[in-house]
Parts: sequence; C-alpha cells; structure tokens
Amino acid sequence: MAQHQQHNQSQSGKQFSKQDDIVEMILEDHKPLKQLIQIMKDTDKDLDAREDAFAEFAPLLICHAKPEEMSLYIYMKGNEELREEGFEGDVEHQLADQLCEEIMRTEDPDEISAKIKVLAELVEHHIEEEEEELLPDFRKNSDPQERMQLGEKFLMLKTQYLEKGGQETPHESDPNAEIH
Repeated sequence: MAQHQQHNQSQSGKQFSKQDDIVEMILEDHKPLKQLIQIMKDTDKDLDAREDAFAEFAPLLICHAKPEEMSLYIYMKGNEELREEGFEGDVEHQLADQLCEEIMRTEDPDEISAKIKVLAELVEHHIEEEEEELLPDFRKNSDPQERMQLGEKFLMLKTQYLEKGGQETPHESDPNAEIH
C-alpha cells in the first residue's frame, strides 16, 4: 500500500510534508513516553524495572517538553483562543519537572515508587489532554505554514536538548559546562 503524504509549499518554495508539522512531531514524541508510562505506573512490576523506565523517561521528557514550551506554548499564549491552554500545559510541565527532580533526590524505595507512579499518571493525563483537546484546538486556530515554522523551531530546540543528553543544564561536575 503506497503511503500518501500531504505536501505544502512555503513562501521560500521549500516543500513541507505532514511530518514537518509540529502537531505530528509532538504526537510522534508521545509514543515512547506512553510506553514508558505504562511501566512506571505498574506497581506490580518490581521497583528496579520502574526506576529503569524512569531513567529512560526523564531525558525523553525534557527533550520533548522544553522545546514544546519554547515553541508551541509560546505561540499559544500569544493567541487569544489558545492562551489558557498554553498556560495550562506550562503548569503541567512544571509539575512534571518538579516531580522528576524529587524522584532523583529521594532515597526511600516506597516514596520513590509512589512518586514514579504519580509522575506517570500526571504525564499520561497531560498527553491525553494534549491529544484530545489542545492539539485539535491548535490545529483549528493555526494554519499549516505556522505549524511548519513551529515544527522547524521545535526540531531545532529538540536537537539542542538531545545533544545535551536530555539535560536542562550541564552537570555541576562538568568544569567545561556552560549554562546559557
């Protein structure tokens, strides 16, 4: 079966495929996060497996959430129809960041287990809201060209976070690290 791709042309003449749309990029990023969430919230699994899933999840979340905040959410907060949803997404990201930091500092195994489960449920809820409400609203209130431009920005920022290994800031132990 041949795969059909929608193409748009920008003012510069560059061809964009559907995959260049920020909405499609975000939906694609959600897939591995959802798989890890299932492991993290399953308290029947042993804690080591859930901690391993968290160790993979945290950098993926940063590499997704920070570019999303700096592209999509900034755009949304500047659009009267989308403003509140943009702020809501930011708040949910802040809560997830805070929980990730707390998990990394926690030593009690039962507390770690509880925090990993709550983080998984929080991000799962956030992803569901994005996919069912925020992204459809954004699609309705934006045009393909805007989504392509935001997609370029999202991808550029994501690449920068991936190059940092999914860390927001360099580790203090790295004397050559620069904080921007």
